Amino acid sequence: MFLGFDSLHDLTRAVERRRVSPTELVDASLAAIAREQPRLNAFITVMTEPARAAARALEQRLARGAGQGLLAGVPLAVKDLLLTRDAPTTAGSRIYADGLTGSDAVVVARMRRAGAIVVGKTSLHEIALGVTNVNEHFGPARNPWNTAHVSGGSSGGSAVAVAADLCPAAIGTDTRGSIRIPASCCGITGFKPTYGLVPVEGVLPLAPSLDHVGPMARSVDDVALLLAAMLGQTRQSERLRKAPRAGTKRLTVGVSEYHLRDLDGSVARAIESALRDLRPLVRELRDVHIAELDGVQEASAVLAGVQAVALHDAHLRTNPGGFGPLVRKRLEGGYQRTAVEYLRALEMQAKVRAAFAATFQSVDLLVGATMPAPPARIDEHHMCLNGMEVNTVDTSTRCNAPQNVAGLPSLSVPCGLAAGLPTGLQIVGPMRGDATVLALGGAWQRATDWHRRVAGRS
Repeated sequence: MFLGFDSLHDLTRAVERRRVSPTELVDASLAAIAREQPRLNAFITVMTEPARAAARALEQRLARGAGQGLLAGVPLAVKDLLLTRDAPTTAGSRIYADGLTGSDAVVVARMRRAGAIVVGKTSLHEIALGVTNVNEHFGPARNPWNTAHVSGGSSGGSAVAVAADLCPAAIGTDTRGSIRIPASCCGITGFKPTYGLVPVEGVLPLAPSLDHVGPMARSVDDVALLLAAMLGQTRQSERLRKAPRAGTKRLTVGVSEYHLRDLDGSVARAIESALRDLRPLVRELRDVHIAELDGVQEASAVLAGVQAVALHDAHLRTNPGGFGPLVRKRLEGGYQRTAVEYLRALEMQAKVRAAFAATFQSVDLLVGATMPAPPARIDEHHMCLNGMEVNTVDTSTRCNAPQNVAGLPSLSVPCGLAAGLPTGLQIVGPMRGDATVLALGGAWQRATDWHRRVAGRS
């Protein structure tokens, strides 16, 4: 936990009561980054002077009696896919040379207005097209639990920054699992909200029909607070901020067969234990099979591949060397997709949305695994699943991509260890069911304390 604070609420209350200053918080974060950056490589840009200037300005406002925002003094890491006015944005690539400049992304501006202080731009898989965060230009963001293993991607740097206590909060993006995958790998909490809930203006896109922006932190309480700040001061944001403390005893929760299929034995044991702990928190756990999810993985790959290559077509034609070879090869695979494949993927998207909607007529939420296997080693181009080599991208996105296709709110919370590394339980809700997802996640963490058990061990 950051500087011994148990939550973001405790941290901001300490700022309000003058027990700690924003400058002290920022300096502690910057010192931790300087100490751990050589080992973990979580950041592409560290914003030392802008962060200290923002901390001093916040102190002056508070001294004048200005109202304190939800995140007053909170050091915040921002994935280097979001535009920031005081630091370049690289997208983890050389296609933008020294980086893009411009106004803050909408979500960054809202976080700053809430009092958060951006301390740096975090590492990501190049252009967010990958699940390991092994970046061919800037190097890999390493898993703080074992630096020989990947952090997960594409928001790996954000997950590492929180897991290693370099800062208490981060922003990530999620197209096929890019918040939840690294959250699971690094033992933190990551939330992908309902599609469109958090604005994406000022966020460099990968696949616009699948892209989401969301919060990453230690606990569900913390991600709910961050989400509230992302939405601004509205009645909805206040409801979501309080959601993790809502009751769950009336909920019927579906155990999704698809999200438990073909798990590594170590992951399966952690999920089985999690389900036993979950049972007393709800009215009923019920097995659920959604036949329409068979085939959604391929549809997701088609949608993402075609949209990504369309967005980067000009870069591929004018500056192909700006991409790392592996990412360029994967990106160019989008050219091989046909119009028929794309239209069928859109048809599958509609079917999957309808199937999820029908399922949520009989259950309130779904649960399953976030990752089918433990994090891969950095020096390997495959994952190990029950002793077998499997495709890293397909394996990592299998339990996550369906929720992007359908636009559903999805939360990954730490639920145990698999082969000595963290793994996550995933909670999925219906469209606009964000509050219910956060409620069950909050109840789970109060009952099990797993988010605290993994804190400090990375």
